[in-house]
Amino acid sequence: MYKNILEIDVGRCINALLNKRKFIAVFALLFFIIGLGLTLDKGVDEYTARATVYASADGSYEDATTAVTAMNAYMNVAVSYKVCQRAALLMGRGDVDPSYIQSAVKVTSSQNKSSSSNNFVNQSATIITFAATTTDPDLSKQMADAMAQSFALEMAGILDKNSVKVLDNAYSAPKTFNAVLHAWTVRVVAAIIGCILACCIIVIFEIFDTKVRTVRDASVRDQIPVLGIIPDFTDREG
Repeated sequence: MYKNILEIDVGRCINALLNKRKFIAVFALLFFIIGLGLTLDKGVDEYTARATVYASADGSYEDATTAVTAMNAYMNVAVSYKVCQRAALLMGRGDVDPSYIQSAVKVTSSQNKSSSSNNFVNQSATIITFAATTTDPDLSKQMADAMAQSFALEMAGILDKNSVKVLDNAYSAPKTFNAVLHAWTVRVVAAIIGCILACCIIVIFEIFDTKVRTVRDASVRDQIPVLGIIPDFTDREG
């Protein structure tokens, strides 16, 4: 008794894909329409502005260490409600509240150190960046600047000295999210997924198709001897 061994005929699968290209196109179009429906509300563009503050101390090693440690220890203060509330007051806009600022601003820090052989000459600096992301570039710049100023004032009250200062204001707010491009990306990806899914369906059906099309199929992959072949004869008149 001969068992039907699963065998993948690449050529036959490619031919099946070519013959079913209309089915593939319809499937891709269907998924594109689904992606289009999901992205009808494509959203709005977003802009991100960045302002930085720094804490530096020149002189003794202890002073430098204190300044850097303070900046790192009070990182959570940078996005506290109190700092955001002061930033909202500095902006002077009725349409911006502290909660909105708190959700729109991200804070990161970097630290640079340099020292010499002289223990009395030691420099250390920590830089904190405020990145404000909104749908309005001007609002993003105002928010980043206000947060930098508010944090500098808050640190001055905590450290009882003016060691935290604004390094760079937000001079620009480049677009960081393109709503139209994102929507079209989703639609194209949906169409590609539909195309791939249709191809997979066709190939799977072709692999598990048990129809006999060739002599090799009839002989169970050349395991049964072939006694003869009936030619394809067409009766022609005249």
